[in-house]
Amino acid sequence: MGLVVVTPGTATAQPSMDLGDAASFGVLASTAVNNTNQTAITGDLGVSPGSTVTGFPPGTVSGATHAGDATAAAAMSDATAAYDEADGAPTTASVAAQLGGTTRTPGVYQPSSGTSFLINGTLTLDAQYDPTSVFVFKTATLTTANVSNISLTHGAQADNVFFQLTDTATLGTFSTFQGNVLASNGVTVSTGAAVKGRVFSLTDAVVLQGTTSGPKTRVTVPDDPATTTTLSVSPNPSRAGQTVTLAATVSAVSGDIVPQGEVAFKDGTTLLGHDFVDENGDVSLGVSTLDGGEHQLTAVYMGGDTSDGEGIIHFAPSTSPGVVQVVYNTIWPSSATPAIQNASDTRSVVLGVKFTASTTGLVTGIRFYKGSQNTGTHVGSLWTSSGTQLASVTFSGETASGWQQANFSTPVSINANTTYIASYFTTSGRFSYDVNYFTSAQSSPPLTALANGAEGGNGVYAYSGTNTFPTSTFMAANYWVDPVFQPSDSVWDNSATPAVANAPDTRSVVLGVKFRTATDGVVRGIRFYKGSQNTGTHVGSLWTSGGTQLASLTFSGETASGWQEAYFSTPVSINANTTYIASYFTTSGRFSYTLLGFYRAQSNYPITALESDDADGNGVYVYSATNAFPTNTYQSANYWVDVLVDSD
Repeated sequence: MGLVVVTPGTATAQPSMDLGDAASFGVLASTAVNNTNQTAITGDLGVSPGSTVTGFPPGTVSGATHAGDATAAAAMSDATAAYDEADGAPTTASVAAQLGGTTRTPGVYQPSSGTSFLINGTLTLDAQYDPTSVFVFKTATLTTANVSNISLTHGAQADNVFFQLTDTATLGTFSTFQGNVLASNGVTVSTGAAVKGRVFSLTDAVVLQGTTSGPKTRVTVPDDPATTTTLSVSPNPSRAGQTVTLAATVSAVSGDIVPQGEVAFKDGTTLLGHDFVDENGDVSLGVSTLDGGEHQLTAVYMGGDTSDGEGIIHFAPSTSPGVVQVVYNTIWPSSATPAIQNASDTRSVVLGVKFTASTTGLVTGIRFYKGSQNTGTHVGSLWTSSGTQLASVTFSGETASGWQQANFSTPVSINANTTYIASYFTTSGRFSYDVNYFTSAQSSPPLTALANGAEGGNGVYAYSGTNTFPTSTFMAANYWVDPVFQPSDSVWDNSATPAVANAPDTRSVVLGVKFRTATDGVVRGIRFYKGSQNTGTHVGSLWTSGGTQLASLTFSGETASGWQEAYFSTPVSINANTTYIASYFTTSGRFSYTLLGFYRAQSNYPITALESDDADGNGVYVYSATNAFPTNTYQSANYWVDVLVDSD
């Protein structure tokens, strides 16, 4: 795409590395598999297109032996496809050839010099609490020293470790190897080596050197017993800052042995915390850091070693079904209390607060602080600044005192940076208050209770025998009324930044993202990340996947750089699991981007920016002097366009 090629972004993607029909094979070779002495293969053995297999017995194969047959041919075809995928995967890091004594996180590695990887001592692979993480090491040859070791931690799985070699591999005497060797040429497994994984030679032979005494040389295809993980969350919904308890239980799919090991609790892909299960397979975590909005929470069991009384069983990882946690924002925490809890005034009255939100979203209900003498009927309402009632609700199930909350039957959409009034009506008076409270604004982002005088007085009240719009003020008093707000969801938060803030390309262009939502809802507006040189006019649009424009808007009041938001005059209804395109048009070019940003999907529940391979390309662009539907793609680039979504 134009000059964008000169400054590549940072790729964080990983190849899928599906072995297909080769997955059941511990040993697979093109010409021959030759064994001497005592060797145990747990899994299948195959040769294709050759058919030579020697040394069995004394070697043993727990599965089937396929010498030159159609099954071996299919396995070789899929092994070659996996080799090619690894070969084509973009390198994420160049590292020293000596891997022993190092810790590596998920990625695609090549040696920084030379054409070999070596393992002397222990190579630690840290999956960072994601059992699906893939490790690929690409070079010509691999040599592991005698008694060397690969250690897997924090959920790393042997199934997801690959050494893609254009030449040969030699696994040293009594070494411990966890992973898959995909070698173009020969592979040698030395005496006493223990392989948990697979050894494949795609154009040559595999040589297995067995033992004459003691433990056999072993190649074991991972076949860990399956587990299930369940998750419950309480309370749900919750308020921002409130402690939420996530409780997980890990169980074996069959048998009565309780899996042991570590469980990670996640908000989407963000790690919230981790701990080890107890003897019953239970573990819990309390978190108070969830922001307002919807969160897809999961518990992920990392897999782990468990004693069965006679030996060690390594259980497979599992992930719980997601739990959608709804987190509301309020202006005041539940710990906040008024100076005066029971006014002496016993007249029926409506009391309220003027507030704004810095983003679009839904007001789902009203809170107020109740003193012990504030009895009788209470009715909560939401109003426009001009007095139009948007919703009301009668409180029920109240406690004797403290914060009370009632939710509207239908949440109310509100616009960003627009003043609304949240109020409650009480028949008994005896309201709670603090005078001179709103001499300054009270902010709890994204909500702000306005300072007295910003738009007239705050807080507001009206004496009335029935619920009515409050307009009077007295000494900037706070009457402790609070909106319950759920901000619109977006893929990225404001802390996310592109690899390249300002492209050198100065042509006018439309840039976009293909996305889907897990629920029905409405799109409230468009966001995009703006570099300091991306000046001029910006127009946001929402499109169907077929190119029909559903809505458009022009950005105004932009900051010099960073995330910009603009809102449609009328929210646009969208359907779950349906592809849409959000875009923005810039007259100046100089857009922000990250190459390979959609090599994998980017998700923040309920929105997913699609993986490029699953969407016939993502992100999208078109060079045009006017706003147009973007259809071109380049290297799965993320152009940092986003949507604001309210779920139904």
